Amino acid sequence: MSPRNEATKDNTRRLPGAIRLAVRVLAVGVICHVSTEIGFANKLPPHNISALWPTGAILLSVLVATPVRHWWAYTVAAYFTSVMNDARAGFPVAAILFVVAGVFEIWIAAVGVRRFAGGLRAFDNPRNLIAFITVAVILGPFLSAFVAAFAGTTQNYWFYWRVWFLSEAVAFLTLAPAILTCIGVAYTAPRVVFVPRLVEICLIVCLLIAICARVFNWPSAGDGSVPALVYLPLPLLLWAAMRFGPLGVNISLLIVAIMSISGAVQGRGPFAGASSADHVVSLQLFLIAMSTPLMFLAALIAEGRLKAIGLSESEARFRSMADTAPVMIWMSDATKRCIYFNKPWLDFTGRAIAQELGDGWAEGIHPDDRERCMTEYVTAFDARRHFGMEYRLRRRDGEYRWILDCGNPRSAPDGTFVGYIGSCIDIAERKQAEVQLRASHEQQRDLASRLLRAQEEERRRLAREMHDDLTQRLAVMAIDVGRLELQPSLSGTVTESLRRTRDQLVTLSEDVHDLSRQLHPSILDDLGLVDALRSECDRFSQRETIAVSYQADTVPAGLPRDSALCLYLIAQEALRNVARHAETDRVEVTLTGCEADVLLTVSDEGKGFDLGAARSHHGLGLVSMEERARLIGAEVSIQSHPGKGTTVSVLSPLRGRES
Repeated sequence: MSPRNEATKDNTRRLPGAIRLAVRVLAVGVICHVSTEIGFANKLPPHNISALWPTGAILLSVLVATPVRHWWAYTVAAYFTSVMNDARAGFPVAAILFVVAGVFEIWIAAVGVRRFAGGLRAFDNPRNLIAFITVAVILGPFLSAFVAAFAGTTQNYWFYWRVWFLSEAVAFLTLAPAILTCIGVAYTAPRVVFVPRLVEICLIVCLLIAICARVFNWPSAGDGSVPALVYLPLPLLLWAAMRFGPLGVNISLLIVAIMSISGAVQGRGPFAGASSADHVVSLQLFLIAMSTPLMFLAALIAEGRLKAIGLSESEARFRSMADTAPVMIWMSDATKRCIYFNKPWLDFTGRAIAQELGDGWAEGIHPDDRERCMTEYVTAFDARRHFGMEYRLRRRDGEYRWILDCGNPRSAPDGTFVGYIGSCIDIAERKQAEVQLRASHEQQRDLASRLLRAQEEERRRLAREMHDDLTQRLAVMAIDVGRLELQPSLSGTVTESLRRTRDQLVTLSEDVHDLSRQLHPSILDDLGLVDALRSECDRFSQRETIAVSYQADTVPAGLPRDSALCLYLIAQEALRNVARHAETDRVEVTLTGCEADVLLTVSDEGKGFDLGAARSHHGLGLVSMEERARLIGAEVSIQSHPGKGTTVSVLSPLRGRES
């Protein structure tokens, strides 16, 4: 397709939009022309004062509801006939000033309403309404009146300023809100109108017109006073505000304004009289005083309805989400009584919502858990803090299931405490798995304990046989070899061989004796823990050339055999670790007793290590220490950091477990 054909197609698509805009602009021009003629026809003599000038309010409503790029077209259409009439009259200065002041005023008001008052939503809440009144009813007419007042005589400048200001302000306060709310409703209202509401609207309009006809179009005494009868439409205005919000009150106020101005123009009603200027001001002030509080009332009602709708929708979404959630959810008020349970809760318990509300839900708690559960709930509630508790809850089939219940305090937007919301999950399978895991762990620990005890027994037996049998037999062999060595008939070579054999047997005997001490220190049974540790420290120092500082203080003599053996073996393992890893030339060993416990400490100033990393590698040395300590009910503490040495502490009770 050629560029020319594409341009033609684009123009064809844009044509309906341009035609619609032209029709709208033409319609606005016609309406503004008619409203201008109505404004001229309803001026009050002898000063030709208009209580309400409709053209500006109509154009303001149009500009607020249309795109900014079309404002120039609507403005030209609205003032076209006025400019043409001014042209035929030779463009008098007063007419030009009126046009300039009107355009200036309307554009300021339109920009302010769209920017600060929410546009078509200017009457939905008090904040937007205040912004509308400030920029449209006060600021625009106030500024433009300084220009328009020059159209009058210099001597009466402030008189004309007041006339312009009040006329425009009343129009923007009564006519513009009615048009804007109607446009807004046309955009957002449902297409279906319920017959009862339509009947109610017609009833309000008919009654209001009838009352206004009686009040404002009835012959008046004309004594210059404003009778209390002018407030007779107020109940209907309140009715319209309460039932239909801004739309109802703005249309009703427009009816009151039209009827009151019409009566005054015809010389009827309370605002007709000889001094038209004063009566026009009274009429304008009456309309302002009548409109402002009712519009605020309607705005408050509209805001309250929007909040109520939003709250209702939020609550509906919450209930829908809660009923489809895979957890049980509950809510309570500030008095600790539950006010809501979701569908999963009711399905779990098999009870109706009425049975669960208040404190009824507590009936399903297991009797053994009920008092504890309620105490935890009340304590957390009074402290306004999060809580989590486990209890057994009766299921619909009568089985009690373990439940994890977590609750959090709820607060209103202003921070007021309003109650709690909580969720529950069924943890019966987890509890069962925990029991099985705990039992398995206990079985493993018991098996490890038995294996360790069996190992100790076997080590004790081997050590005893090595000490009592092998060592003795090796000693006998060494003696026999020594005797052979003394035989004079043997040559020197044989004698030297026998001597070497004897020395090897003596060394082997000593090694077997040392091995038996490592397997089970018989010295521990003979001399006790204090001397056994002193001997082990001396042997370690000689063997590893590492200085050992040993100190024992107030250690009871009757230390249980299991406790003494455990402390000895842990000290032995700790010293071996120092020799293997610490890279130090000094170690301290202390043994301290008190009334109920014995404390063993082995510390060095070596290179240390990362305890977490050592545990992750499952080192047997640390595990064996901890397991041995557990067998006698002792506590092991290992403190070490790279470059800062290592300290192993064992706190053992005096009443250990006898084998």
